[in-house]
Amino acid sequence: MTEHVDGVSATRGPYRAGRARRQEIIRAATEVFAREGYRGGSLRDVARSLEVTPGAILHHFGSKEQLLVAVLADRDEHSRTAAARYFESHDTAGSLRAIVADNASRPGLMRLFTTLAAEAVSPDHPAHDFFTERYLRLTGFIAEGLDRENFHAPDGASNRDVAALVLATMDGLQLQWLMRPQFSMTGAFDVMLTAHGLLPCRMREPEQAPAMGEAR
Repeated sequence: MTEHVDGVSATRGPYRAGRARRQEIIRAATEVFAREGYRGGSLRDVARSLEVTPGAILHHFGSKEQLLVAVLADRDEHSRTAAARYFESHDTAGSLRAIVADNASRPGLMRLFTTLAAEAVSPDHPAHDFFTERYLRLTGFIAEGLDRENFHAPDGASNRDVAALVLATMDGLQLQWLMRPQFSMTGAFDVMLTAHGLLPCRMREPEQAPAMGEAR
């Protein structure tokens, strides 16, 4: 029989401890995979950083592949949380800007994504299907948002074309920012949105970092 203390099930203690340990492992794996890549980083490297055995990690995730999926899902959860209020108000440009700003505040996750996305081009990479599905899903999400907002792409382009351009810009800016952190990724993203009519100049927030080439 489960004991209760102050109306709270005692079984929650081990459950919470297990969740906390899983998050510790995900954070450690994020750092290892971001630094070494998925193929270069081993479970032993992750375990060593936590001062545990590889078996302790396998107890929570079962395999290195499952750990990778958990790391990628954690990265996407950060993005969803950052953009939640824009999703609710159907503000597509706002949600994308929030994601770019959140990425800039989490260089470890951004380095991980950039490293793994490049590796996952190979069809035999365990994250290949994840990234393939992710780009299809995000392209559809952005295009549907633009359709809902009655955005009309110029020169006969479709909103899916615009969505692909937006994702390519986001990925390219991440790479540039990792190479040169003083570069304003959020400012440059605003320039792209404004140039393509996705973000009227009047909507730019005053606290937004200045765009490339703007005077401070």
